[in-house]
This record gives sequence, C-alpha cells and structure tokens, in this order.
Amino acid sequence: MAKSQQKRFTVSLDQADYEALRELAEAQKPPLNLQYLVRLAVRNLLEQHAAKQLSFPLG
Repeated sequence: MAKSQQKRFTVSLDQADYEALRELAEAQKPPLNLQYLVRLAVRNLLEQHAAKQLSFPLG
C-alpha cells in the first residue's frame, strides 16, 4: 500500500498554547511529538465538522 502524500505548512501559536501543547505531548506515555498532536487535532476538527458550518466567537 502506498503511503499517502503529506503537505507541510507552518503555523504560529501563542506562547501559552505552545507550552500547553508541549506539556500535553510530554505527559503521554511514551511522550508524543508536537507534529503528531497537531495532525491529530486537525483530523479531529475535520471529522467533527465534516458537514457543519464552523462557528467562531466574535468579540
């Protein structure tokens, strides 16, 4: 089976979000890398909102 093609991009996070993500990754047994957690978060977002309109808090 052929490996799916991946696309690389850059994302910037607030310092607090980055630290929280890093702490979450390090707390896993075994520790996970940040790239894996971000891919997992993106996949979860896409699955949860596959047929829905996203709503964003407007302040």
